[in-house]
Amino acid sequence: MRKTLTIAAALLAAGAMAGAAAQDGFDACDVFTQAEAQMALGGAAEPEPVNPKARKPKVIPTCTWWGSKEGKPVSAAVTFRFGRTEADLQRAFDDEKLKFQSKPMLIGDGTAFWSAKQGVLQLLKGRTWIVIAVGGAKPAERDAEASRKVAEALEKKL
Repeated sequence: MRKTLTIAAALLAAGAMAGAAAQDGFDACDVFTQAEAQMALGGAAEPEPVNPKARKPKVIPTCTWWGSKEGKPVSAAVTFRFGRTEADLQRAFDDEKLKFQSKPMLIGDGTAFWSAKQGVLQLLKGRTWIVIAVGGAKPAERDAEASRKVAEALEKKL
């Protein structure tokens, strides 16, 4: 069973990268803006430091904004996954939902759930799957309501 899940996860990852690579460049920070991160974090948000010597890849599926709350570092991170077909992505999304105890959420036209064990909100709309985490480094320190606000803002853009 584990071997099957591992193979399925590898195929999903390969399909996601192929789907993302087919696009003409993608930067998650163009979709998840600093203003949205500030709203989620409740204060200032700074982008992740960039290495000026590194070449910028054509596809950047993850965007993380950093801030602090009560002297502790917090972040708002969004990861986009893309699929070749809606059916394949829906099947993988449903499998992920079954792995963890999850709480279903209604967000616009998309299907979403909160996984307290992971501390992430996952949203599926069409051929786009978004994983959102807002809060501290540990899953127990992450905020479901702040993640929901980010998901609602992003869902409108899809």
